[in-house]
Amino acid sequence: MKAGRRKWQGGCFTLSLSILLAALLNPQSAIAVSPKTVNVFAASSLQAQYNALTKKFVAAHPGVKINISFGSSSTLASQINSGAPFDIFVSADESSMASAKSEVASPSDYVVNEVVLAVSLNSPIKKIGDLNGKVKWIQCARTVPCGIAADRALGAEGVVKSSPVSFEPSASGTLAKLLAGAVDAAIVYKTDVIANSSKIRAITFADTKAASTQYKIGIAKTAIANDNRWAKRIFQYLQSTEIRLALAKAGFQVDSLK
Repeated sequence: MKAGRRKWQGGCFTLSLSILLAALLNPQSAIAVSPKTVNVFAASSLQAQYNALTKKFVAAHPGVKINISFGSSSTLASQINSGAPFDIFVSADESSMASAKSEVASPSDYVVNEVVLAVSLNSPIKKIGDLNGKVKWIQCARTVPCGIAADRALGAEGVVKSSPVSFEPSASGTLAKLLAGAVDAAIVYKTDVIANSSKIRAITFADTKAASTQYKIGIAKTAIANDNRWAKRIFQYLQSTEIRLALAKAGFQVDSLK
């Protein structure tokens, strides 16, 4: 038994030494053979672009898995503060990122989005003030980024006296009700209208600054502490020119591209 065990241990030592030598000679291959999972928490308005481009990244890096949880930024921040495992957080506003600051390392400005009044292509609604008529309209809840921006935009406009028939918990839910024909109008992101331009059109607010929201991006402090190289690489990729070009095409405002 002892001799057999020594023989097995000797074999393991030889195998381990071979792996170590391979890693020293080709460190990139050593990284690739170990599957890595990176958890990204991102605002739901980024879903279309992130799904497509992260699939491209994964295809180019076998063994890497990117789990993306999309949702309202305030809800995602709450989950982070409750201990949900994450590596990267992309919020649709500054306050959601600020509420998770104890878990996020040095968040920075990312892109800007803008809320607009969205209606069907053949809707008689032509201006923001038309919401005062017999119109069923909705907006996001006042505690989520799209709702906070909607309140600011409506306040700056100063012409709407009616109230929404409901406050939806997320931007995606607000859009879904409009597309389903459940309401006449909805305050949603400009990017959502561009993505559904064959069905709806946008009416912009006069004060576009009030209607805008600053997205933020940050990497988890645990990813830094654990030297999670894949989290760092994906964090850099989400800020790459390729991603920013895709977001600009979708209607997000991005910094001047280099």
